[in-house]
Amino acid sequence: MQPKLRSPRERLGGYVILPRLIDKVRLHAQGFLPEPYVPFLLRPGLPLDGRFLAFTGLQPEALREAVLLKNDDRDILAWVTQEAVRHGPQDIEGWSHALEQLRPDRVLARFLGRLSPELAKQVDFTQHPLFDVIDMDEGRKPIPTGF
Repeated sequence: MQPKLRSPRERLGGYVILPRLIDKVRLHAQGFLPEPYVPFLLRPGLPLDGRFLAFTGLQPEALREAVLLKNDDRDILAWVTQEAVRHGPQDIEGWSHALEQLRPDRVLARFLGRLSPELAKQVDFTQHPLFDVIDMDEGRKPIPTGF
C-alpha cells in the first residue's frame, strides 16, 4: 500500500506544496516515504521541494526539524510564517499559481516517464501541468482517454 501524500496543489497559508512537503518529511522519518521521492526530499534546486525552499528562503534541515517537532499544520505554518522570507498574500498567490500551471519540459517528462512508466504510456507529460501528472500518478485525478 502506497502511503497517502496530499496533492501538490493543496495549500497551507496560501502555499502550494507545503502540505505535501509536511507529509513527505513525516513519512520519511517513519521509513515510509516511497523510494522514488527520497532523493528529492528537501533538495534545493528545481524539484518542487527546492522551489518551495527557494521562495521561502528556508533551510532544509530547519524545515525538517520544525515539521518533526510541531504537532499540526497550523503550528508548522506559524513557524514558516515567522522564519521565511516575508511575502505578501499576493506574492504567495502568484508563486502558487505559477507552480500550478508549470508543465514539464521534455527533459523532465523523460525523467517522470522513468519513474512512472505505465502512466507515460498513456499520457504525454508535456501536455499537462506537473501537478496534474502527479495527481494522475497517485490516483487523485483520472487519466484522460484518447491519448
